[in-house]
Amino acid sequence: MSIELASVSDDIADAIQAPPPEMGKAAPTQVELLRGVVDPTSGEWHTTATVREMNGADEEELARLSATQEDISYAEYTTALLTRAVTSIGSLPTKSDPSILDNLIIGDRDMLFLGIIKATYGNVRTFNVSCPSCHSANDVRVNMDEDFPVTQPLNDPRVPRTVTLRNGMDVKVKFPTGADAKLIASSGSTSAEQSTTIITRCVVWDDDRSDAVKTMWAKELSVADRKSIVTAALEDQPGPRLEEVEASCASCSETITMIMDWASLLFG
Repeated sequence: MSIELASVSDDIADAIQAPPPEMGKAAPTQVELLRGVVDPTSGEWHTTATVREMNGADEEELARLSATQEDISYAEYTTALLTRAVTSIGSLPTKSDPSILDNLIIGDRDMLFLGIIKATYGNVRTFNVSCPSCHSANDVRVNMDEDFPVTQPLNDPRVPRTVTLRNGMDVKVKFPTGADAKLIASSGSTSAEQSTTIITRCVVWDDDRSDAVKTMWAKELSVADRKSIVTAALEDQPGPRLEEVEASCASCSETITMIMDWASLLFG
């Protein structure tokens, strides 16, 4: 009996001295944005957002949206999440003015999405994945900081880029915002229809011409000019990139490739 007690005592001592199990770092509550949002009153740009972890009410609401709106777009889903879990951007309270979130570029909205995931789970998440070769279960660790690199802006994302059309005309093109993304997603089932909406929303004019006039101009453009504008609006967007996560199977050592999306990171 004394030998058994001594053994237990030794095990306890070893456990106390052993390093604690590795867990995610403390959940961040602030997210640094890449472009930010401008205060319409003062003209000041704000780039530091405050987010909170998700709770059960948030989970239920997002699940309800997914169940009742089968064709919900990523932009709409993101807006629903950010409206609930982003508390402020700089001195701008997003709770009292949710339109602030719609004025963020897509990359900043993705930064907030990732920030909410970190605030909820920490910067490391573990997923149980079946090996495609031997079908054994594996715990694959995904590091939010290392596995999803952030593409920094090549130029000032607050300044529209200049595109020269074939007739020599220069037009200014901005990155699409959350509001733009929602309209683009609902603008039609073809890429041509969506391209028209991208041009209508992302070309910046010095005058206050109507959306109808902008749309007509977009439709009258040549296909080559339309492609140049759409490329300028969508390419080289700053923000986090969802990339494949690879790990070796603990049983057969074959490579397991996980293709992640935002929903699986949030609730997977």
